Amino acid sequence: MCGNEKIRYVHIMEHPDLDENFDVGCVCAEKMSGDYEGPKRREAKLRNRAARRTRWLQRKWRVSAKGNSFLNVDGHNLGVHMNKFKRWGYRIGSRFSNKTYATKDEAKLALFDDFRAAAQDDDRLSASD
Repeated sequence: MCGNEKIRYVHIMEHPDLDENFDVGCVCAEKMSGDYEGPKRREAKLRNRAARRTRWLQRKWRVSAKGNSFLNVDGHNLGVHMNKFKRWGYRIGSRFSNKTYATKDEAKLALFDDFRAAAQDDDRLSASD
């Protein structure tokens, strides 16, 4: 909208009268929507989530008796493990991941994404908040 192409977080704007969406920054999203708080709030949530995800791998993971890395977060026991095919998976409580990963860190990041999505279903980022 304003020609600034240095956008870190993209807000996708759509309108029922237009076929295409516009990828804009926070300021343009505010102006286009007339909402001067929602775009900043959603962008702050995304920024915070990205920072938490980056720190996730640096947390002090404990090691179980079976040698698996785990964390206790918000009353949930989360862990990563290697299967018999030398692939990594994760679990949230007693629910195991369906997918496997080549590295331990990939499994940890997938665990973060799954856990945060499940824990924040009621706090979804939406244009209506």
